[in-house]
Amino acid sequence: MGIFEKEWTLNFTQCYPNGQLKYSELNNILQVTASEHAEEIGFGYKAMLGVQQSWVLSRMLMEIKRLPKYTQQVKVRTWIQDFTGSRSIRNFQLVMDDEVLVSATSLWVVFNIAKRRADVLALNTDHMEYFRDMHSTMKETEKIDGIVDFQPLGQHRVKLSDLDIVNHANNVKYMEWVFDAMDPKIILASTIRTLEMNFLKELGYGDEIHIDQFKAADDRETYAIQKDGRLHFLMRLTR
Repeated sequence: MGIFEKEWTLNFTQCYPNGQLKYSELNNILQVTASEHAEEIGFGYKAMLGVQQSWVLSRMLMEIKRLPKYTQQVKVRTWIQDFTGSRSIRNFQLVMDDEVLVSATSLWVVFNIAKRRADVLALNTDHMEYFRDMHSTMKETEKIDGIVDFQPLGQHRVKLSDLDIVNHANNVKYMEWVFDAMDPKIILASTIRTLEMNFLKELGYGDEIHIDQFKAADDRETYAIQKDGRLHFLMRLTR
């Protein structure tokens, strides 16, 4: 199946006190849908584990018109735009009543679980279907500038509940840590229009991380997660 769709009914654990879908849960349902699509076409966790590989998210861009709310039913649509052997571009739309509320694009990298580094996909891709002219967002994912004057915002120690089945901190957690360190008024105002993320290095159990912030003159805000002075995650938002 080239274009995959999954319906979601939003529950109370996925929503903020204002009733709107959490940004981290938005990220999560996009990725869960992508995972189910990958399983269906033979590139999911089980198949990849057989060759000691996994998909890891490298970059994601979300363009947000508005967020759905508690109990509302939404549909996530996803497709593969391109694949180069070690990297794949996957696009998304979150739709409610035929209206696209969120558009997203993402860059995924094949990861060797044993060697803990990027790899070339070991599975056969002859049956993979691409939609190279079917873009979702206005622009593509890009490298976020991490050489800026960051200011300290918070700290976190990676816990067991942060880990996923690949035994590293799940990328959705990176987003949660940043949002938990931010002023909640910014988040609950639901004024964020774009979210860009770069996942640079994995984190493991017990890692001590620092969360930092930089506000640019163009009203864009960049957040960083660092360990021992090295960047592991960058997130840029516009409102």
